[in-house]
Amino acid sequence: MAKISTVSEMENFLLSKSSTDDFVFSANRRGIPARNLSADDVRRDVAILARLLIRVYVGWPVHDEIVKMSILKHLVNIYNDAHEMPADEFFKLLKPVVADIPDNHISIRFGTLGFGTKYKKPYKNVGKNIAGNKIVRGEMRDGGVAAIGFSAMIKSDEFKNAIVDFAKNILPKSNALIIDLRGNTGGNSWCSDLFAEYLCGAWIDSMQAVYVRTNRDAKEFLSVVYPTAPWANLPESEELVVWKSGKNYTPDITKAYMKPIYILTDRQTGSSAEMFLLRMMHHPRVVVVGDNSSGKEVFGNCASGLLPNSQIKFNIGMNYRVLAQKNFELNGVTPNIICPENTDAMNVALREIANQRILSHAMKPNSNALKY
Repeated sequence: MAKISTVSEMENFLLSKSSTDDFVFSANRRGIPARNLSADDVRRDVAILARLLIRVYVGWPVHDEIVKMSILKHLVNIYNDAHEMPADEFFKLLKPVVADIPDNHISIRFGTLGFGTKYKKPYKNVGKNIAGNKIVRGEMRDGGVAAIGFSAMIKSDEFKNAIVDFAKNILPKSNALIIDLRGNTGGNSWCSDLFAEYLCGAWIDSMQAVYVRTNRDAKEFLSVVYPTAPWANLPESEELVVWKSGKNYTPDITKAYMKPIYILTDRQTGSSAEMFLLRMMHHPRVVVVGDNSSGKEVFGNCASGLLPNSQIKFNIGMNYRVLAQKNFELNGVTPNIICPENTDAMNVALREIANQRILSHAMKPNSNALKY
């Protein structure tokens, strides 16, 4: 009977086939589809990808041995069976490697073809974001309901100014707020985090702690693809290192927007959009409507590069976030009000606001008009 290699043995085998000197390739990000690959080309790209996963990817120390065993078996088999092949065939061989990783951020791309985890949950239609083809759109709806939609999260003066204008000119006249995060796969959270701070009256943390890797390989990789990473100067360590710790989860109700807040989500709501959502979940008047969010927040702050021979692009998370909600990755936030397929979450939220207004009116004695 053939001996079954252990995780450690397969790691050592693959790591022996590359070095940190190979990371210089990542400075070249053209992503031009490659020629046919020789067996040596295949072996080199496999060895580099293995080093990136084992020594740089922040999820490697977190994932269990079963996940690691499956990934390493795929990589070792590709390495041992290496032969001349087109780059697109090599891309197909790498798909099972990425598919077995329970991480909604990790991915590989070849030209226009992209591939990620097989664990992604199916999308359910609960309506389209009101931002439409804009990044952000704010408006006042009937009944004094302020609504703002974010189709993505970006860091720009234009995005920030649109939020400031909404907060200054629309929110003060409102009786309730709807925030549309449907279809928002994330981006940069800087502006949206400031909006959460404004709505909560205080800075609210979305996580309990953020860990990073600072071993020699991780530092060498950062020096090539992300030299300005805020944790780049942390001391070298073989263990996961705490970069940030959460401190506050309590809104200041004397400064917060304390009217009803409805947040619309679906299975595409992820990454920095979920970071915003997780901050807002601490607000006492928030109600989430729609479908579960992606569950794309535990592993993040991705860095990317290219495998040198195949020109296959990869994305790997550099931050591991410990969240208050367990089993968040791939599952996300479950709404307070779950919408059936093909039900517009915006209409559900508007109806809920109207119902709450009627209920509030009915509970007030001697009232003869519907008012918030």
